[in-house]
Order: sequence, then C-alpha cells, then structure tokens
Amino acid sequence: MKKSFLLLIAAALLAACSSNEMAVELKEKPIGFSRVYIDKSTKAIRKGPYTTDNFEYVGNTFGVFGYKTTETQMNAQVFNNVKVEYKNGLSSPPYEGTTDWAYSPLVYWDKTASNYKFFAYAPHSGDFTNTGVTFDINNANSFKINDFEQALTVNDQIDLMTDLTNQNNVTGANIGDNDVKFTFGHILSNINVTMAVSSALKADETDNPVSVVEVTLGTIKMKGSYAYNTDSTKYKWALAEPSTTKTFSATQSSGNVFASKALTATPAEVPGLTGMLMIPQKDVGTYQIYVKYKIKDEVFERTIALSAFKKDVTKILAAWEPGYQYTYNIVIGPTPILFDMNTVSGWAPGGIYTYTVE
Repeated sequence: MKKSFLLLIAAALLAACSSNEMAVELKEKPIGFSRVYIDKSTKAIRKGPYTTDNFEYVGNTFGVFGYKTTETQMNAQVFNNVKVEYKNGLSSPPYEGTTDWAYSPLVYWDKTASNYKFFAYAPHSGDFTNTGVTFDINNANSFKINDFEQALTVNDQIDLMTDLTNQNNVTGANIGDNDVKFTFGHILSNINVTMAVSSALKADETDNPVSVVEVTLGTIKMKGSYAYNTDSTKYKWALAEPSTTKTFSATQSSGNVFASKALTATPAEVPGLTGMLMIPQKDVGTYQIYVKYKIKDEVFERTIALSAFKKDVTKILAAWEPGYQYTYNIVIGPTPILFDMNTVSGWAPGGIYTYTVE
C-alpha cells in the first residue's frame, strides 16, 4: 500500500477587507502489510509446512495485534486480532496491485503518534478448530494460543507461526512510510519418516526384491496450549492432559507403501508420513515406528522405539523442539543367512576286529 490519499482542507481567513485562501495537504496512508518472510525452512488456507515462497497464496491468512502511543494515549489498540488475508481482485490504490495482503476496514497511520507496536501470528485463529488466541500489549510475553488441536490427517495439518521479532515496532519518522513487514518462525515440529535399502540388498533385488507393506508412527499427543513460560523464560507448549492421541499410517498404493524394487540406497519419503506438523513434546523416544515388509515372499515385521534411532552414531532425540525438522530414516539391511564349513570331525575309533584264515 504505497499510494497516498490526499485530503484537501480549505480554510478562509478574512482580514482588513481582503481574503487569503490557504490549502493544507494531509497525507493519510492506510496501514498495510506485505513482504512476509518465513524463517528456516509453513479459497481455504494452504495446508502443510509454509515457506517464504508458498505462504503468499490466495486464501492464506495471519492475525495482527497493533497499538499506538501518542501524547495523550499509551498503547491504544488499533488492531485486535485482525485477519489479514492474501487476496486477488483488489483495487489499486490503496493496494500495490490486484493481489496483496488485505484486511477490512482499513486503519490509517496517525502521524502524531510516537510509535506503533505490532505482533503477528499465522494463520489467523479463524482458521483453527476450537482455538482461542489472546495478546496484551502491556505484557510483552502475553501472547497465547489456547487449546490448539492439530488435525489428525496429515494433509489437513496447519503450520503455526509467530512473528519472531515479537513486537514489530514502527517509530518516529518511519511512521507511515512503508508497509509493516513480518518475519515468521515455525512453532510446531516438522516430523518425517524415510526408508531405504542397503546397497547389498539392492544389488540382490533380482533374486530378493523388497516391498514395504505397512509403516505406522505413534501414538502422538495432538492437543496443547502455547504460552510464555516464566521458569524457562521462553515460549513453550504445554500438552493437554488428557490429550487427543493419534497413530499415523503410511499411504498405500496398490496394496503397498513401496512396491517391489521401488526402494533404493537413497532414502525416500514415506508417503503420508512426511511433513507431519506436530506439537513439540518431550519423551518422544517412547513413541514407536512399526514396519512390515517383504523380501521376496518372506514377511518381516519390526517395532522400533524412536530412542533406537541415532544421529552421528550415538546421539538420540529425546524431544521435538519448535521450529525444527526431524527425519527418522529406516534402512532395510538384514544380514543374509550364509553357510560355511568349520571342521570335519575325525572318525571315532571303533576298534580292530581280526579274523585269521587258515
């Protein structure tokens, strides 16, 4: 929103039988939001992990809280959880083009203000299910997402994000010059499962082709609240007790997760078990992955605790942290049954039996 509205106010002054007309030009500009950045790589909103490139998608949203301070007002609220949506078919001006981040009704910059403070999160709470969002400008650490429950279907899961600057401040001469820009950071964990076969098993696939019948991950807690934790002096998730739980299963195609000979020595994403957006939580090592696969016609089954997965040989993952992507890689590489000769036992002495022919 870089266009300005011009309001001409005419005032007439009369003095000594003559009049002078003076025009005062007030450049009132609506507060706009643009250039959204996503840190690290999250129509209905786009589901799944957001990135800087895919967040500007028609229908995507974020929520804004905003306050201004003037000589007579301290932290006067101008935005109260306002939904900002990426839309097309917009008018220009006030928007830069026909597709932009938009909200209604517009709010205008107060050039007499000494500063503005903004806080944003995404997507807007209106796109959550039974979830409340609160924020109090007088307490910088008051932002809270209450009773969030992630979708139980991976394709329907949303990527929760907050503005990493916490409060995007606009002060002094900068007021009204540019759109307010936010840098969002993910506050969920991105969980993925991949599979591969060992090089030796791949080399033997003519005689022993591998197919994967079933893969599951669970049981994961899916409900919690996000708020500032004074003990750890940072924002944290608190799981609901009792919490909704879910075991996730891989998507099958023609009866198999991976068809015969489909796997290679390069890890492949397990369909339905990638890009899973989970509430960060502790003690994830107790969760389990179940795998059922075939080598030729023989069936194999394994149940693997997540604590058995290692990074750099020894490091295990005890907790899922917000903003991190984790991958559990399963390599099917059984040891073939081989045969060898140890020794050949000697003959046991059975005695000598003699007969004399006369």
